Amino acid sequence: MQRFEDDIDTVVAETCDMAKLATDMLERAIQAITDGDVELADTIIADQDRIEKFDDDIEDAALRIMSIYQPTAVDSRTVATVLKSITHLERIAKYSTNIATATKYLHDKPTYEVVELIAPMGEMALSLVRQVTAGFENRSVEGFKMIRETDDRLDAAMQENLKRIVDYVNTHENSADVCIYYISVLKFLERVGDHCCKMAEKVCYMVCGKRVTIQ
Repeated sequence: MQRFEDDIDTVVAETCDMAKLATDMLERAIQAITDGDVELADTIIADQDRIEKFDDDIEDAALRIMSIYQPTAVDSRTVATVLKSITHLERIAKYSTNIATATKYLHDKPTYEVVELIAPMGEMALSLVRQVTAGFENRSVEGFKMIRETDDRLDAAMQENLKRIVDYVNTHENSADVCIYYISVLKFLERVGDHCCKMAEKVCYMVCGKRVTIQ
């Protein structure tokens, strides 16, 4: 029994470590794209290998627990949530890497006003990641109501910013190529919010034993 509890604690702790890295990657990605910092972007791209190793190692350990032991309902929910959460965390990290890659393309291009649209959406996306990963680590859904509200604001900002960028392209010649990259960055941030909502649903299931729809 002690070995089982230790194994559960280990996969949960490793998932928390993966969450911290994914959060840090997103924070750096937002900073890199807004500042045009290529060196910072390179650190994010390099960390993708660490994320993938976390993903593989945690998945192997979680599946081993399910195959060797006969977990209780509560422990089964924990393992199931771990397996789902690492998928969402891997995607969040991947979007951060995509933003870093965009930074490397955009850093020497003319600066357009649209870059100013990134930081507010980035802060919303980062807030969502912090909320859901804290909920997983603390096994608490307190404050999760704000996740839906923040994601709604993120979606609304995406639609508004898309219109603003289209208007910008229509009034500024030769800006379409660069603006397409900025649109992609905003879409990556929007998708981060979607994954946070899905992960929050799994955390609710782990903590309360109930399936809820947040998004």
